[in-house]
Amino acid sequence: MIANRVGVSARERLYLSTTDTYDSDHDLDFIAIERVLNGEPATLTTAEKIYASQALDSRGYTATDIGKRIGSDPSTIRGWQANGWQAGTGRPVAPKPRQDPPKCGEPRMYRRHLALGEVPCTACRAANAAADRRYRLTGSRTAPAA
Repeated sequence: MIANRVGVSARERLYLSTTDTYDSDHDLDFIAIERVLNGEPATLTTAEKIYASQALDSRGYTATDIGKRIGSDPSTIRGWQANGWQAGTGRPVAPKPRQDPPKCGEPRMYRRHLALGEVPCTACRAANAAADRRYRLTGSRTAPAA
């Protein structure tokens, strides 16, 4: 196919103004970043993605276009931008409440007996059988609230 249609031409190549190829302080590979800026395949770390996003943003690219180039979601790029081009810590995750250790007479302890190579006690076998029966009848392993 002959490329002489209107609008078909070589795209302008984007360059980073660097003399170095690697920044060991910030773990940045400028060659990989430059490849991604020009739409070529390269695998980037999070720090490199942020650097590339900032470079593309300064050239007027939208978050959607940046996301396509670097392989990230546009909302992630907007988050980096809102955070001063720093990686966010993400949403705070509430720690799971600590569960009490299993006691004999619970299905969890039946499984613990088996994992430790012990013979399950009578109370644990009965609790496991009741939980299994409940699961077959209702589809739930938990007992109804009292």
